[in-house]
Amino acid sequence: MTHKIKILMVGPTECGKTALANFLSESGEVGSGEYRPTKGCRIVEFEIPNLTVNSMTTKAEVELWDVSGDRWFENCWPAIQRGVNGIVFVYSPGREDHARTLDTFYTHFVEQQGLRETQCVVFCHYKPDYKGKGAKLSNSFNQIPKIDTQLDEDSGSVRRDFNNFVASVLGHMSAVAEMQENSILL
Repeated sequence: MTHKIKILMVGPTECGKTALANFLSESGEVGSGEYRPTKGCRIVEFEIPNLTVNSMTTKAEVELWDVSGDRWFENCWPAIQRGVNGIVFVYSPGREDHARTLDTFYTHFVEQQGLRETQCVVFCHYKPDYKGKGAKLSNSFNQIPKIDTQLDEDSGSVRRDFNNFVASVLGHMSAVAEMQENSILL
């Protein structure tokens, strides 16, 4: 069985969203060193085989939307949000401004869409050679899992953590669909 899923990757500018999206989808350069800002959003599509969802093995067709962190594109957000199943927040823990900016993304992409914390994950993305302590996120993120990511060390864990997140969101989607079916029968 194959499931389609739409995941948004959101966060401030220059935090590594595009590098992560390229890595996860195995498309494009992961880190060329030169910063090229995303204009509006960029969609990459790929499959994840052999996911375990509700004790069953399934395949996911992922639409990963790499959303620009530039507020200039905020007028595009309503169209981008349509039909979203999950959110990956990305920020650079070494930057206090990134931690504060995530609150804006949380308001627009989670609260206004009525998403649950179980449909979200935070990737605390460390750039190569970063040594230091991460910026603290606001209380809005208390119930959302936070995962440290870095693409130059244990990159396999980044893919595994993302795949686990996709499986979790698919489980949520399955539970919601089952509840809707049961309400029709009653």
